[in-house]
Amino acid sequence: MDKRNRFDIVADILTVLEKEGAMYKTQIASKCNLDTRMLSRYIDMLLDANLIMRARDQPRAFIITDEGKRYLMLYSKIKQMLSDYEFNLH
Repeated sequence: MDKRNRFDIVADILTVLEKEGAMYKTQIASKCNLDTRMLSRYIDMLLDANLIMRARDQPRAFIITDEGKRYLMLYSKIKQMLSDYEFNLH
């Protein structure tokens, strides 16, 4: 299995939140195969970038934002484009 780069990990987190809805850190960590310390760093980064936000009805849970959904769309397009030209992101 290839090692994931930072962009892949961000996409994994956002994809899980898009599919599952509001989730707690431990749930996200489990689904994305990350330890909670590493995930906490990504959560802070994603909050600062407005790609995720805290769920209103569950303040300890996180949800994807519209900007996060836009990131996923662009990430998917770029990854496909690089794949078409046989570039490797790793």
